Amino acid sequence: MGAHNFKTKLTVRLLALATVASTILTLAPLAYSQDSEVLARVNGNAITAADLALAEQMYAQQLGQMPEDAKRSVLVDALIELRIISDAARAAGATDQDAYKRQMAFFEAQTLRSVFLEQRVASAVTDAAVRAAYDEQVGKIPVVRERRLRHILLQNENEAKDVIEALKTGQPFAELAKERSADDVSKANGGDLGFVAEGQTLPEVDAAAGALKPGKFTQEPVASAFGFHVVMLEDERNRPAPPFETIAPQIRQALEAAEEQRIISEIRTGAEIEKLVPDVSPPQTEDGHDH
Repeated sequence: MGAHNFKTKLTVRLLALATVASTILTLAPLAYSQDSEVLARVNGNAITAADLALAEQMYAQQLGQMPEDAKRSVLVDALIELRIISDAARAAGATDQDAYKRQMAFFEAQTLRSVFLEQRVASAVTDAAVRAAYDEQVGKIPVVRERRLRHILLQNENEAKDVIEALKTGQPFAELAKERSADDVSKANGGDLGFVAEGQTLPEVDAAAGALKPGKFTQEPVASAFGFHVVMLEDERNRPAPPFETIAPQIRQALEAAEEQRIISEIRTGAEIEKLVPDVSPPQTEDGHDH
């Protein structure tokens, strides 16, 4: 797409929301008082870096991965055209028209809703609230016992007995696993299976591991449908909870959504509402699953 066509399309998108953009740009000096670098002037009125930042936020998806200097130029051109057309509309008396006033009232209600809920939610969903929710959820996680296992898989019982004898002489388990194990997946890691929860490995291996102490290996081959195993228990623990940092964003998002709905419900309860159309549920969208 050529630069001219892109600018034209972006300008059309901006003009399509001219009334709301004009309102926000009027309020911009309050929200962006520290960002007053003048980037252009239209009929003596400044377009500032704050205006640019707002436009960039609103149209980030359309701008994509455009280089910063090109993005800056395109947005300033679009803001210039927006100002030119909006000034012309005012001069033509558009602000006195009922259509304009209805749209402005709608956009004002949207903005007030957004600002009000954002501020109320932010005051309720603090860092401390997120941490408290994490602690509560972690406290409800059932204890899961895990064992860190190594194993060596052999094709017959005699081979397994030979490995056990080699271990008894002090040969390292990991080295024997790399040399002799028939398990191509784990042998490269010295037979390491990682931490495995009780009941999540072969029943025969699970039972044998349950009888071991950390650092010990089975003294007899463990038969299974896959062959004969020599099993070593390296460590055991209760499964740790997921780190706070990894799930805090999801917890915050859930708390914010719940708090927003609570606020809306509270306000609706105290409001006098008269809905004059029937309640009709929207059709369910296809999600690719059978229900």
